Amino acid sequence: MKTGHHSRLTTGIIDYKQLRKVNPETARLAVLEYLKTNHHNVSDAARVFSINRCVVYDIIHKEREGDLKDRPRTPKRQPSKTPSQIEDKVIEVKNQTGYGPKRLSRHLEKHHQLKVPYGTIRHILRRNKERVKHKVRYVRRKKKREFVDWYSAKPFEIVQMDIKFIRFETKRP
Repeated sequence: MKTGHHSRLTTGIIDYKQLRKVNPETARLAVLEYLKTNHHNVSDAARVFSINRCVVYDIIHKEREGDLKDRPRTPKRQPSKTPSQIEDKVIEVKNQTGYGPKRLSRHLEKHHQLKVPYGTIRHILRRNKERVKHKVRYVRRKKKREFVDWYSAKPFEIVQMDIKFIRFETKRP
């Protein structure tokens, strides 16, 4: 074992990602506890937990803030987001009529003087699935056609043609 500034005991590698799947706060606490035991050596903690040093620094900053929970991924400021009043109106009309996004867009413009593109309506409905009563119904497809082996068929066995559309041109002398 080396002596001096860089001395360390490597007992093994702890899988931070597995710990994080179980409970993110506990995983961060484990990193902080390890940092206390190894004299706040960030590089060594990162090596033992097989994470980047910047992740360890993020954990330290979270501890200073006093909250080890995950932060929400939504941006703090969303300037182009549809206002909540319009979203509520879209969901209300959807629940009343059961229309799809395109028809709903035309209905809102005609009856409620709201011009909302159908793509935006689609995103609003996708974000608020739990509030929508009418679920999207899918059209059931017809049965698949049976396989036809064109090459082994006899002439005029498979193909059928209506001859009323064929025009016979006669040559005039």
